[in-house]
Amino acid sequence: MAKPNTLLKRTSNALLDYIKDLPEESAALGSDSALARQFGVSRTTVRAAIETMIGSGILERGSAGLRIVRRPERADYYTESETDGPQEQIERVFMQRVLLGDWRPGHTFSEAELARDSNASTVSVREFLIGFSRFGLIAKQPRGGWILREFHDGFAAEVADMRELIEMAALARMPRAGSAALTEAADAMIARHRDIEAAIARRYTEFAALDRDFHLWIIGFLNNRFAYDFFDIVSFLFHYHYQWDRNYEVERTRVAIAEHMTVLIALRSGAMEKAELAMAVHLATSRRSLKAGLKRVAA
Repeated sequence: MAKPNTLLKRTSNALLDYIKDLPEESAALGSDSALARQFGVSRTTVRAAIETMIGSGILERGSAGLRIVRRPERADYYTESETDGPQEQIERVFMQRVLLGDWRPGHTFSEAELARDSNASTVSVREFLIGFSRFGLIAKQPRGGWILREFHDGFAAEVADMRELIEMAALARMPRAGSAALTEAADAMIARHRDIEAAIARRYTEFAALDRDFHLWIIGFLNNRFAYDFFDIVSFLFHYHYQWDRNYEVERTRVAIAEHMTVLIALRSGAMEKAELAMAVHLATSRRSLKAGLKRVAA
């Protein structure tokens, strides 16, 4: 039997989150078509995810439609590595090598080495490296292989400037009060933040994915493919580099969650000026954390 593809796995996890966040008194789901529209996938993909959940006892089909039998548990979810496509898996391994200290500025590496470590083809690795090299943080060597370059305060400041322009512009494009879709998405985001906050000492490492989802959700309202591409380097500088310095990670996560929540609550209530102010505060905090982190790494 063929393994479920990445889109199906991601849809399954999203549907599990949706079921988990429904009020306890809710026992029914929408139609296959409605769920497909909600998650932006085909009905075939949604149906495949539903059939898997029926098989695991989470859902059942009845005369009135889909009914929730039990709430999802952690074991029902696909892991992050399972939901990654080839490029994401390559990026994950690359970031880990660089920012956990395995690879430092000046380190040279080969496409074959990264392909082996990420269980991907050298063609996929080459595509990733060529795309990432546009940021100037890695460079192809004349005799083959790649070298990791050092980034500096000036480069980081330029990225922070662009991030603020993009995210504040995206925020201005978000719908005002009365948008059911925005309220539903904000509620889901708030629930995910509260889940991690409630067990932050144990779950702070899960914030990376949530942080990315939060900012990409906002950037999505800009409908600009270049903004999405730029977020790759934002992730590199503003999140992954923190792994060099774990002493401050829990507190940094706690602060970021509180700032995200302020933005989300303001958006949900339609208080756009408050949301914009809260986002400006959050981006300023991120800039300061980045600058302080780079200084500690340099030391």
